[in-house]
Amino acid sequence: MGESESGRAGDPVSPSRPLAPSPPRHSAWVEVSLAALKHNLSEVRGFVGPTAKVMAVVKADAYGHGAVAASKAFVEAGADYLGVTTLEEALELRESGISIPILVFSPLLPDQAESALAHDIEQTICDLDLAKSVSEAASKLGKPARLHVKVDTGMGRLGVQPDDCADFMYRLLNHEGIEVAGVYTHFANALARDISDARKQNEAFSALIELLKSKDIPTGLCHAANSAGIIRVPESHHDMVRPGTILYGQYPTSHMPRKLDLRETWCLKSRIVALRKLPAGAKVGYGSEFTAKRPTLAAVIPIGYSDGFTLIPESAARRANNPLNLIAGKMLGANAGLHVTIRDKRAPVIGRVSMQMCSVDVTDIPDVQIGDEVIIPARRTTTSSRIPRVYVA
Repeated sequence: MGESESGRAGDPVSPSRPLAPSPPRHSAWVEVSLAALKHNLSEVRGFVGPTAKVMAVVKADAYGHGAVAASKAFVEAGADYLGVTTLEEALELRESGISIPILVFSPLLPDQAESALAHDIEQTICDLDLAKSVSEAASKLGKPARLHVKVDTGMGRLGVQPDDCADFMYRLLNHEGIEVAGVYTHFANALARDISDARKQNEAFSALIELLKSKDIPTGLCHAANSAGIIRVPESHHDMVRPGTILYGQYPTSHMPRKLDLRETWCLKSRIVALRKLPAGAKVGYGSEFTAKRPTLAAVIPIGYSDGFTLIPESAARRANNPLNLIAGKMLGANAGLHVTIRDKRAPVIGRVSMQMCSVDVTDIPDVQIGDEVIIPARRTTTSSRIPRVYVA
């Protein structure tokens, strides 16, 4: 005899002991494919070959995927290193039980050196004042600090100038407890159609590495290639590559050769929470910018600009301000071209997108119902962390 929900064979469920309600479905969520993340890392591994290590870049919460879950997927897929921007990001990974090497790209503050060393986190160095703090932390904890020297070959943001690097490293290694785990640089123009600047940066970096080796200065792992560099400047693979965007299923630019079989890893989804029948002439949203030209069925979705919907990079915004786009915007409305997908059909946004809600036109989509799934275009890194990440194998 089977057991009922009350736990006793044959005992009916008492009305005074109601069943626990099923967990509610999310009204908005990000669906992340762990299998796709692992596949994309394997694609990079196969492309660069067995001689180069792979550092999976998981900065900015793994580009909005959730740093811990994404990092564990990359580790399972064979990543040799993880790369983050801040110490806080690195500590989150350590606290989750991840033990492979982690490099922090941003120089640490002096009072962070001890914490980084205590958690076996590798640091970027391009300043001898910081080296003093790191050396003091190494002496206090009785363990060497593994540092990666950043070289500025053209990015102009952080790094030692190539002509100063040999002297810098001599002076760096005079500090007790410091070990050079790597030397690296970063490309400024690997996304450009003309790749010559990135090649010049790599040539300068390669020449520096040869110089350091000729002077018996330890270099550790030499690395330069980001996602674009991996594909477009194969001579920049060196000892390790640093894929970011391509691990998450996206090529950095539309004109980049499609040399990898990348799979989509991320999708922002929501559900319709209300349907409204609007007469012709009805206005929608703040500012009453939209006026229905026909009887319209509008669906309300609990997603808005605070969730990252409609946010675009500044560079794209500047491009959007050219005269032709401004004219088109005036003709078609503020949300010209902005749409979501419902039942495999496009549903245009009508009216302004507000903080946490927006309306879309579903008049031409048959059988739309409250609760229907909505696929929403959004920037991954600006999609709110309040929206739960749901991981699928």
